[in-house]
Amino acid sequence: MLISQLKIFGFRNIETASLNTNKRVNVFYGKNGSGKTSILEALFFLSRAKSFRTSKKGELLRDGSSLLAVSADLQQHLETHKLGIGLEGKGTTKLKLDGEVVTKLSQASILFPTQLITPESFDIFWSSPKARRSFFDFGLFHVEHEFQNEWNVYSKILKQTNALLRRSGVNQKELLYWYRGLVESANKIDHFRELFLEEHFSKAIKELALELEHNEKTDLLKNLLMRYKKKAFEQEISDDSLLKQIEKDIKYKQVGFGPNRADYLFLRDGEDMSSRLSRGQAKMLFYLLVVAMVNIIKQTTKKNILLLVDDLPSEVDQQTRQTMLEMLLHSQAQIFVTGIENNIAMEFMNYTDSVNVFHVEHGTVRQESMEQLCP
Repeated sequence: MLISQLKIFGFRNIETASLNTNKRVNVFYGKNGSGKTSILEALFFLSRAKSFRTSKKGELLRDGSSLLAVSADLQQHLETHKLGIGLEGKGTTKLKLDGEVVTKLSQASILFPTQLITPESFDIFWSSPKARRSFFDFGLFHVEHEFQNEWNVYSKILKQTNALLRRSGVNQKELLYWYRGLVESANKIDHFRELFLEEHFSKAIKELALELEHNEKTDLLKNLLMRYKKKAFEQEISDDSLLKQIEKDIKYKQVGFGPNRADYLFLRDGEDMSSRLSRGQAKMLFYLLVVAMVNIIKQTTKKNILLLVDDLPSEVDQQTRQTMLEMLLHSQAQIFVTGIENNIAMEFMNYTDSVNVFHVEHGTVRQESMEQLCP
């Protein structure tokens, strides 16, 4: 398992919690507002130093507290690590790995791959291209080590270039220098993304479709084609072509191309599936995409992976719910899942006996015995 122990202090309404989470599935149940989602949020915060619920870090602090801390014992490649993160009232975040302060988040994140499913995740098919880029870039970060470095290079060049475009009295010769580097870096990122889609993700989807062909709920994978839609500088790179692009971008005071404007399309029979998906189909398809992503990382890097599932859908029919449970366990990840009722734990017990169950009430987390739930 990726996480054997989790400690939380002063996070949202959780005053303190010390949990043994050494099972494949860890279920947290309780009423709405009890604090169960905060546990998943704390883990996400530990993994990425940000929340999936708010951009204001101060909101993560327990009322009346000026400090929060989250730590976990991780196992990765047969080695045990202790990862911890703290946040002070002023918004200062400190990350520690094995007792040493970490200055780059990527040093810790690479040990702690965490994928998230929330009720809002299913909007990926209708939301902004940024959500779709983030989903695929997560896999690229763990599978292709050079991707993060190249993205950092591109981001720095883009920031500098946009700053120059917004200046009065723009120096086109200076901009020409930055545009050459920008196009070169943008092309590398586009290449990484296209290669990941072709060599990893499309292959994983086909394998998943074959493995689950007995389940009609997974028919969404059949003939599914994903395409990377570039917003690239498509002319031959020359000073003249770059200067034409610069003149155009000066009018809008920002670069008009690049991987930060790209998108991913989900096609079936040549048409964009997004316009034809029902809410139920979107949920099922997203579960399948997450399973494919987790399995790619697991098979390619041999890493243990964490899958956070907030509010396992209860409004779906029983067959769909069972398929979702089967999908989650098919992901090869350790699973932390929330729900209102404790029967979630019993449902997972139909597939595995490696299940912990915790009751969350008013920010207090208490482990319960599976023997009591399943006599």
